[in-house]
Amino acid sequence: MSRVIIIGGGFAGLAAGVRLAERGGCVVNLYERRKHLGGRAYSFTDRRTGDTVDNGQHLFMKCYLRTRKFLETIGADDRLQFQKKFRLDFLHPGLGPAALEFPRLLPPPLNLLAGFMRYRPVNMGDVFRLRRVRAALATPLQSGVTVNDWLEECRQSPAIRQAFWDPLCISALNQHPDAAPARHLTSVLKLAFLGRSDSTLMGYPGVGLGAMYTDAARRFIHRHGGVCHVGEAATELRVVEDGKLWIRLKSGSAVTADAAICAVTPPALSRLLPEGFEDLKIRLNAYYPSPILSVNLWFAAPVLNRPFVGLLAGRMDWIFNKPMLYNGRDKASSGHVTLVASAAGSLVDQPDERLVEIALDDLHRFLPETRNIPLEHHLVVRERQATFALPLDHSPPPNRTAAPGLYIAGDWTDTGLPATVESAVESGYRAAAHTMEYLNANHVPDRCTFPNQP
Repeated sequence: MSRVIIIGGGFAGLAAGVRLAERGGCVVNLYERRKHLGGRAYSFTDRRTGDTVDNGQHLFMKCYLRTRKFLETIGADDRLQFQKKFRLDFLHPGLGPAALEFPRLLPPPLNLLAGFMRYRPVNMGDVFRLRRVRAALATPLQSGVTVNDWLEECRQSPAIRQAFWDPLCISALNQHPDAAPARHLTSVLKLAFLGRSDSTLMGYPGVGLGAMYTDAARRFIHRHGGVCHVGEAATELRVVEDGKLWIRLKSGSAVTADAAICAVTPPALSRLLPEGFEDLKIRLNAYYPSPILSVNLWFAAPVLNRPFVGLLAGRMDWIFNKPMLYNGRDKASSGHVTLVASAAGSLVDQPDERLVEIALDDLHRFLPETRNIPLEHHLVVRERQATFALPLDHSPPPNRTAAPGLYIAGDWTDTGLPATVESAVESGYRAAAHTMEYLNANHVPDRCTFPNQP
């Protein structure tokens, strides 16, 4: 039976491993350098409170079809909770609470227009100019166009940018509008707003990230004859005789495989690749990280009466109410909230004490009643390499490499999507499909089958 090695145990690597295990005909061995699976999306236990803490809170959309399929395959789809109807709550510095809701009974785009008409931070002129956005989505974008450029072309006002476009860009792309590629924002818009009326529904993990998918994916791979090795890093990769791949592990041992999928970050992949991959290394070295910052605060009493709320013109972007998100499915103290800042390059190097001050200042400014609730504990989590971005004039690499049998996966590869969980899962599925095609074409024993993807 053919052997496939997967390097990296995040969403991309696990999705590839599950896809290969699901189709059968090969043995999957996955190696993750950390002592836990999850890559850049994991959770851990706070030592003082026993609460489950994510390394970065994630929001999902119902149009994330690949992610939903992956979770369904491993039997974990019930751990992702979706809204019954679209609603985003915001706190505006001048107007106070504001909610963006899209009526369920109206088809797109009428439901969108009706929702914006009732959204307090914008006016009728802003709603009228949304027609320009719909028209612009049908026009091919040139490379090098930023989100700022595109929004100016669509004549979007400062009010609707502050109240909708900028928060959407920063949260979905983990980049600020002046640097983010417009093609990534438009891909999200087409996926979410031009499809079914329920595509925009927001979802969130009803448990910690680790409990949402890592254990279920590991069990699925094990049930199908594979193994997930944690605390075992790959340090060297070579293409050897007969097209096989040779991987040295940090422990000193080595493994060979008929095919391999590298589902690691661009810097890690660049270090791992041998000579002969100079063109790919040049592309990988152009990537730069974009961090996400999470400030976890524990108060003596609850401070928020909804699952999550966005902060318009705050230094932090979102407040997440952990006990309401988990609803008893995972451990969260009653006063535990997490304030999250995406694209947090200007904040991530500040000391913990200063970041707690910033989070408290935002919380008190938008929710003045919280000033009277004692703070009992805090924990700052920095995910410095939350996502990876490219300069505007660069294009991401595909999942195939110059070496037959060697493929790459990750949210940063060319999936047509920004660096999201959906992109990571999509890349893992694509890499698995290429692997199966290669094994079949080269008549590796026990041919694998890979029907068309759903």
